[in-house]
Amino acid sequence: MSFLKRFSRLTLSQVWAIISRPAMFPMFLTLRRGVTISEIARQFYQVVGSEKIELLRKEFIGNERFFGELNTKLVKYRGRRTNCEGWPELLYVLVRLARPSVVVETGVFDGISSAVILQALEDNRDGKLISIDLPAPSTIQESTHRMRETKLPSGCQPGWAIPDNLRQRHELILGDSKTVLPKVLAKERMIDIFLHDSLHTYEYQKFEYEMAWPKVKEGGLLLSDDVLWTPAFHRFSKKIGCPYKVYCGFGAIKK
Repeated sequence: MSFLKRFSRLTLSQVWAIISRPAMFPMFLTLRRGVTISEIARQFYQVVGSEKIELLRKEFIGNERFFGELNTKLVKYRGRRTNCEGWPELLYVLVRLARPSVVVETGVFDGISSAVILQALEDNRDGKLISIDLPAPSTIQESTHRMRETKLPSGCQPGWAIPDNLRQRHELILGDSKTVLPKVLAKERMIDIFLHDSLHTYEYQKFEYEMAWPKVKEGGLLLSDDVLWTPAFHRFSKKIGCPYKVYCGFGAIKK
């Protein structure tokens, strides 16, 4: 595809992002507008049809118990509800299709992504989630500062929003991922999925991707939220020679 055609695919916000962060230019040129959850899931799991993927997505968004318990807590502490539209739907579908035994994530905050993963594991009837998080009693730059709420509710620990019935599959370890992640990975022979959602600086993203990748089993997934914040995800993909997909700022690579 020609340079002009690639550039014409960019949105105004993406053009501004390039102007303000020129290092992101190569990544923005690879992005496809209008990509769907089904397209991404089928590219990673080619034997699965669109109908199956859509059934899984509808199963998730139609789970009244999950959203009921999640929203009860969110209304109490945040004064709002959630519908988990966008990348959480993709996350749920990918976990269902991957059927992982071990998932490791960095960054928990309220616990929305953790809850989505745990619900998918519960629906798979297998697997555990190990979460690493440095609590945010105040705003953390390059992590929570762009979020709707920038710090944890008073008196709440990371993952407070996770529905109680899902906690049996969850292990939460508090601390800086640079210290904790190597220790967690050393204890696991291999992992099926790694999700970065902690400090979104180039340094931390690069560190976590490179630390986790050797432990991700063949056919496993490396996932990352907010991949459009720095060029780390794009450069890592180039380095390992594996293409990536991006949906609503959420990146995925299959090993």
